[in-house]
Amino acid sequence: MDTYKKAFLFNGIGSKPEKLLINLPAPLMERYLADRDAEFSRLGLHTDLEQNTPFDRRVAEWLISLLCDRVVFDHYTQLGIIPDIGAGYSSGIVSISACFGSIPDAFAHEIILMNRTTMQNLAAAGMELDMGVVIGFGYEDAEKLLFPRFSREELVIGSGNSVFCTMISGRTEAVRRALELMLEEGALKAIPFGTGVAYHHPVMAEYAQEYVDFCGSIDYQDPVHPILSVFDNRILTRGEDIMLENQRNVMTPIRWDLAIRELEQLGVTEFYDVSANGAVKKFSRLRSRRCKIYTLSDV
Repeated sequence: MDTYKKAFLFNGIGSKPEKLLINLPAPLMERYLADRDAEFSRLGLHTDLEQNTPFDRRVAEWLISLLCDRVVFDHYTQLGIIPDIGAGYSSGIVSISACFGSIPDAFAHEIILMNRTTMQNLAAAGMELDMGVVIGFGYEDAEKLLFPRFSREELVIGSGNSVFCTMISGRTEAVRRALELMLEEGALKAIPFGTGVAYHHPVMAEYAQEYVDFCGSIDYQDPVHPILSVFDNRILTRGEDIMLENQRNVMTPIRWDLAIRELEQLGVTEFYDVSANGAVKKFSRLRSRRCKIYTLSDV
Protein backbone atom coordinates (compact mmCIF):
# COMPACT_ATOMS: atom_id res chain seq x y z
CA MET A 1 0.00 0.00 0.00
CA ASP A 2 1.28 3.46 -0.91
CA THR A 3 2.27 5.75 1.95
CA TYR A 4 1.27 9.41 1.83
CA LYS A 5 2.70 11.92 4.25
CA LYS A 6 2.95 15.24 2.37
CA ALA A 7 0.06 16.68 0.34
CA PHE A 8 0.16 19.82 -1.80
CA LEU A 9 -3.09 21.80 -1.93
CA PHE A 10 -3.84 24.14 -4.85
CA ASN A 11 -6.28 27.03 -4.49
CA GLY A 12 -8.85 28.05 -7.09
CA ILE A 13 -9.97 31.39 -8.46
CA GLY A 14 -10.84 33.98 -5.84
CA SER A 15 -7.93 35.95 -4.47
CA LYS A 16 -7.29 39.35 -6.06
CA PRO A 17 -3.81 39.79 -7.59
CA GLU A 18 -2.74 42.36 -5.03
CA LYS A 19 -3.45 39.90 -2.20
CA LEU A 20 -1.43 37.20 -3.92
CA LEU A 21 1.56 39.26 -4.94
CA ILE A 22 2.13 41.06 -1.65
CA ASN A 23 3.34 37.80 -0.10
CA LEU A 24 5.92 36.87 -2.73
CA PRO A 25 9.54 37.42 -1.59
CA ALA A 26 11.70 39.38 -4.03
CA PRO A 27 13.30 36.36 -5.80
CA LEU A 28 9.89 34.73 -6.32
CA MET A 29 8.41 38.03 -7.49
CA GLU A 30 11.16 38.36 -10.06
CA ARG A 31 10.40 34.88 -11.38
CA TYR A 32 6.65 35.61 -11.38
CA LEU A 33 7.05 38.87 -13.32
CA ALA A 34 9.17 37.16 -15.99
CA ASP A 35 6.60 34.38 -16.38
CA ARG A 36 3.70 36.84 -16.39
CA ASP A 37 5.22 39.07 -19.06
CA ALA A 38 5.95 36.12 -21.32
CA GLU A 39 2.55 34.46 -20.96
CA PHE A 40 0.45 37.62 -21.14
CA SER A 41 2.29 38.57 -24.33
CA ARG A 42 1.73 35.11 -25.82
CA LEU A 43 -1.98 35.14 -24.94
CA GLY A 44 -2.65 38.74 -25.99
CA LEU A 45 -3.39 40.08 -22.50
CA HIS A 46 -2.29 43.41 -21.03
CA THR A 47 -0.17 43.31 -17.87
CA ASP A 48 -1.98 46.53 -16.88
CA LEU A 49 -5.22 44.76 -16.04
CA GLU A 50 -7.35 47.87 -16.56
CA GLN A 51 -6.44 47.90 -20.26
CA ASN A 52 -8.09 44.52 -20.83
CA THR A 53 -11.71 44.04 -21.83
CA PRO A 54 -13.92 42.98 -18.89
CA PHE A 55 -13.79 39.28 -19.76
CA ASP A 56 -10.06 39.42 -20.48
CA ARG A 57 -9.45 41.16 -17.16
CA ARG A 58 -11.11 38.27 -15.34
CA VAL A 59 -9.12 35.60 -17.11
CA ALA A 60 -5.94 37.66 -16.59
CA GLU A 61 -6.59 37.77 -12.84
CA TRP A 62 -7.26 34.04 -12.80
CA LEU A 63 -4.11 33.39 -14.80
CA ILE A 64 -2.08 35.32 -12.20
CA SER A 65 -3.22 32.76 -9.63
CA LEU A 66 -1.81 29.89 -11.72
CA LEU A 67 1.45 31.74 -12.34
CA CYS A 68 1.86 32.26 -8.59
CA ASP A 69 1.10 28.59 -7.95
CA ARG A 70 3.90 27.53 -10.28
CA VAL A 71 6.41 29.86 -8.61
CA VAL A 72 5.46 28.63 -5.11
CA PHE A 73 5.39 24.97 -6.21
CA ASP A 74 8.88 25.23 -7.69
CA HIS A 75 10.09 27.03 -4.55
CA TYR A 76 8.85 24.19 -2.34
CA THR A 77 10.37 21.46 -4.47
CA GLN A 78 13.69 23.29 -4.75
CA LEU A 79 13.77 23.30 -0.94
CA GLY A 80 13.37 19.51 -1.02
CA ILE A 81 9.68 19.49 -0.09
CA ILE A 82 8.28 16.86 -2.45
CA PRO A 83 4.57 15.91 -2.40
CA ASP A 84 3.37 12.35 -2.07
CA ILE A 85 -0.09 13.35 -3.30
CA GLY A 86 -2.08 16.51 -3.98
CA ALA A 87 -5.50 18.02 -4.57
CA GLY A 88 -6.80 21.07 -6.40
CA TYR A 89 -9.76 23.28 -5.55
CA SER A 90 -11.72 24.46 -8.62
CA SER A 91 -9.19 26.05 -11.01
CA GLY A 92 -6.59 24.51 -8.72
CA ILE A 93 -7.33 21.32 -10.68
CA VAL A 94 -5.90 23.02 -13.78
CA SER A 95 -2.92 24.25 -11.78
CA ILE A 96 -2.09 20.90 -10.19
CA SER A 97 -2.44 19.20 -13.57
CA ALA A 98 0.43 21.36 -14.83
CA CYS A 99 2.59 21.34 -11.70
CA PHE A 100 2.28 17.54 -11.36
CA GLY A 101 3.31 17.10 -14.99
CA SER A 102 0.13 15.97 -16.77
CA ILE A 103 -0.07 19.01 -19.07
CA PRO A 104 2.33 21.80 -20.09
CA ASP A 105 2.00 25.11 -18.26
CA ALA A 106 1.12 26.82 -21.55
CA PHE A 107 -1.85 24.50 -22.05
CA ALA A 108 -3.04 25.07 -18.48
CA HIS A 109 -2.98 28.81 -19.15
CA GLU A 110 -4.94 28.29 -22.37
CA ILE A 111 -7.56 26.33 -20.39
CA ILE A 112 -7.99 29.37 -18.15
CA LEU A 113 -8.27 31.59 -21.25
CA MET A 114 -11.14 29.38 -22.49
CA ASN A 115 -13.25 30.73 -19.63
CA ARG A 116 -13.60 33.84 -21.81
CA THR A 117 -15.63 31.85 -24.33
CA THR A 118 -17.83 30.48 -21.56
CA MET A 119 -18.50 33.99 -20.25
CA GLN A 120 -19.31 35.18 -23.77
CA ASN A 121 -21.80 32.33 -24.16
CA LEU A 122 -23.48 33.24 -20.85
CA ALA A 123 -23.69 36.90 -21.81
CA ALA A 124 -25.19 36.08 -25.20
CA ALA A 125 -27.85 33.95 -23.50
CA GLY A 126 -28.66 36.66 -20.96
CA MET A 127 -27.75 34.37 -18.06
CA GLU A 128 -27.19 36.17 -14.76
CA LEU A 129 -25.12 33.94 -12.50
CA ASP A 130 -22.94 34.38 -9.45
CA MET A 131 -21.15 32.64 -6.62
CA GLY A 132 -20.65 33.47 -2.96
CA VAL A 133 -18.86 32.26 0.14
CA VAL A 134 -20.36 31.91 3.61
CA ILE A 135 -18.33 31.81 6.81
CA GLY A 136 -20.10 30.12 9.71
CA PHE A 137 -21.97 27.32 7.91
CA GLY A 138 -20.80 23.83 7.04
CA TYR A 139 -22.22 21.76 4.18
CA GLU A 140 -24.94 19.92 6.10
CA ASP A 141 -26.23 23.02 7.92
CA ALA A 142 -26.27 25.01 4.68
CA GLU A 143 -28.15 22.24 2.89
CA LYS A 144 -30.81 22.05 5.62
CA LEU A 145 -31.32 25.80 5.55
CA LEU A 146 -31.31 26.41 1.81
CA PHE A 147 -33.07 23.60 0.05
CA PRO A 148 -36.52 23.84 1.49
CA ARG A 149 -36.40 27.39 0.07
CA PHE A 150 -34.49 27.06 -3.22
CA SER A 151 -34.59 24.65 -6.13
CA ARG A 152 -31.40 22.93 -7.24
CA GLU A 153 -31.84 24.60 -10.60
CA GLU A 154 -31.46 28.08 -9.13
CA LEU A 155 -28.86 27.28 -6.47
CA VAL A 156 -26.39 24.59 -5.40
CA ILE A 157 -23.67 24.31 -2.79
CA GLY A 158 -20.73 24.59 -5.13
CA SER A 159 -18.30 23.40 -2.49
CA GLY A 160 -18.42 22.22 1.08
CA ASN A 161 -15.09 23.74 2.13
CA SER A 162 -15.03 22.87 5.83
CA VAL A 163 -17.23 22.70 8.90
CA PHE A 164 -17.31 26.52 8.95
CA CYS A 165 -17.21 27.51 5.28
CA THR A 166 -19.30 26.81 2.17
CA MET A 167 -19.43 28.20 -1.35
CA ILE A 168 -22.79 28.59 -3.11
CA SER A 169 -23.35 28.94 -6.84
CA GLY A 170 -26.29 29.67 -9.10
CA ARG A 171 -28.57 32.40 -10.40
CA THR A 172 -27.58 35.86 -9.20
CA GLU A 173 -30.83 36.66 -7.43
CA ALA A 174 -30.91 33.27 -5.70
CA VAL A 175 -27.31 33.69 -4.53
CA ARG A 176 -28.15 37.15 -3.17
CA ARG A 177 -31.21 35.91 -1.26
CA ALA A 178 -29.36 32.86 0.05
CA LEU A 179 -26.49 34.98 1.38
CA GLU A 180 -28.94 37.32 3.13
CA LEU A 181 -30.78 34.35 4.64
CA MET A 182 -27.59 32.79 5.96
CA LEU A 183 -26.57 36.07 7.55
CA GLU A 184 -29.97 36.25 9.24
CA GLU A 185 -29.44 32.71 10.52
CA GLY A 186 -26.09 33.48 12.13
CA ALA A 187 -23.41 33.39 9.43
CA LEU A 188 -20.35 35.45 10.36
CA LYS A 189 -19.76 36.60 6.78
CA ALA A 190 -21.54 36.14 3.45
CA ILE A 191 -19.69 37.52 0.44
CA PRO A 192 -20.91 37.55 -3.19
CA PHE A 193 -18.14 37.10 -5.75
CA GLY A 194 -19.73 39.07 -8.59
CA THR A 195 -18.15 36.69 -11.11
CA GLY A 196 -20.99 36.52 -13.62
CA VAL A 197 -20.49 32.75 -13.70
CA ALA A 198 -21.67 29.88 -11.50
CA TYR A 199 -18.84 27.38 -11.43
CA HIS A 200 -19.64 23.95 -9.99
CA HIS A 201 -23.31 24.30 -10.91
CA PRO A 202 -24.71 21.86 -13.54
CA VAL A 203 -26.15 24.80 -15.51
CA MET A 204 -22.60 25.56 -16.67
CA ALA A 205 -22.54 22.43 -18.84
CA GLU A 206 -24.78 24.14 -21.41
CA TYR A 207 -22.42 27.10 -21.84
CA ALA A 208 -18.97 25.55 -21.38
CA GLN A 209 -18.86 22.99 -24.19
CA GLU A 210 -15.95 24.72 -25.94
CA TYR A 211 -14.07 24.74 -22.61
CA VAL A 212 -14.74 21.03 -22.09
CA ASP A 213 -13.73 20.18 -25.65
CA PHE A 214 -10.51 22.18 -25.32
CA CYS A 215 -9.58 20.38 -22.08
CA GLY A 216 -9.71 17.11 -24.02
CA SER A 217 -7.82 18.34 -27.08
CA ILE A 218 -4.36 17.00 -26.10
CA ASP A 219 -2.97 13.83 -24.57
CA TYR A 220 -2.43 14.06 -20.81
CA GLN A 221 0.60 12.44 -19.25
CA ASP A 222 0.35 10.36 -16.10
CA PRO A 223 0.95 12.74 -13.18
CA VAL A 224 4.33 12.54 -11.46
CA HIS A 225 2.47 12.38 -8.13
CA PRO A 226 -1.06 11.03 -7.50
CA ILE A 227 -3.95 13.50 -7.40
CA LEU A 228 -7.00 13.03 -5.18
CA SER A 229 -10.29 13.77 -6.90
CA VAL A 230 -12.25 16.48 -5.09
CA PHE A 231 -15.42 15.10 -6.69
CA ASP A 232 -15.36 11.45 -5.60
CA ASN A 233 -12.12 10.92 -3.59
CA ARG A 234 -10.57 8.55 -6.12
CA ILE A 235 -6.77 8.56 -6.30
CA LEU A 236 -5.90 9.53 -9.87
CA THR A 237 -2.69 8.23 -11.42
CA ARG A 238 -3.49 8.09 -15.14
CA GLY A 239 -3.41 10.94 -17.62
CA GLU A 240 -6.88 10.17 -18.96
CA ASP A 241 -8.30 10.49 -15.44
CA ILE A 242 -6.72 13.94 -15.07
CA MET A 243 -8.27 14.97 -18.38
CA LEU A 244 -11.73 13.90 -17.25
CA GLU A 245 -11.23 15.73 -13.96
CA ASN A 246 -10.56 18.95 -15.87
CA GLN A 247 -13.51 18.39 -18.19
CA ARG A 248 -16.07 18.00 -15.43
CA ASN A 249 -14.61 20.72 -13.24
CA VAL A 250 -16.76 23.68 -14.30
CA MET A 251 -20.15 22.05 -13.77
CA THR A 252 -19.60 19.59 -10.89
CA PRO A 253 -19.92 20.47 -7.18
CA ILE A 254 -16.85 19.97 -4.99
CA ARG A 255 -16.57 18.39 -1.55
CA TRP A 256 -13.27 19.89 -0.45
CA ASP A 257 -14.06 19.06 3.17
CA LEU A 258 -14.35 15.35 2.36
CA ALA A 259 -11.18 15.44 0.25
CA ILE A 260 -9.17 16.87 3.15
CA ARG A 261 -10.64 14.24 5.47
CA GLU A 262 -9.74 11.50 2.99
CA LEU A 263 -6.16 12.74 2.75
CA GLU A 264 -5.88 12.59 6.53
CA GLN A 265 -7.23 9.05 6.49
CA LEU A 266 -4.66 8.13 3.85
CA GLY A 267 -1.96 9.13 6.34
CA VAL A 268 -1.15 12.69 5.32
CA THR A 269 0.08 14.80 8.24
CA GLU A 270 1.83 17.63 6.37
CA PHE A 271 -0.28 19.76 4.05
CA TYR A 272 1.40 22.47 1.96
CA ASP A 273 -0.74 25.34 0.73
CA VAL A 274 0.64 26.23 -2.70
CA SER A 275 -1.28 29.52 -2.95
CA ALA A 276 0.87 32.61 -2.54
CA ASN A 277 -1.34 34.06 0.20
CA GLY A 278 -2.27 31.01 2.26
CA ALA A 279 -5.84 31.00 0.94
CA VAL A 280 -6.34 27.23 1.20
CA LYS A 281 -5.47 27.22 4.88
CA LYS A 282 -8.05 29.93 5.53
CA PHE A 283 -11.02 27.91 4.27
CA SER A 284 -9.88 24.39 5.19
CA ARG A 285 -10.11 22.65 8.53
CA LEU A 286 -8.03 19.67 9.61
CA ARG A 287 -9.52 17.15 12.01
CA SER A 288 -6.42 15.64 13.59
CA ARG A 289 -4.08 17.59 15.83
CA ARG A 290 -1.23 15.59 14.32
CA CYS A 291 -1.79 17.36 11.00
CA LYS A 292 -0.79 20.86 9.97
CA ILE A 293 -1.19 23.08 6.90
CA TYR A 294 2.00 24.98 6.03
CA THR A 295 1.84 28.15 3.95
CA LEU A 296 4.48 30.01 1.96
CA SER A 297 5.13 32.30 4.93
CA ASP A 298 5.69 29.23 7.17
CA VAL A 299 8.15 27.68 4.73
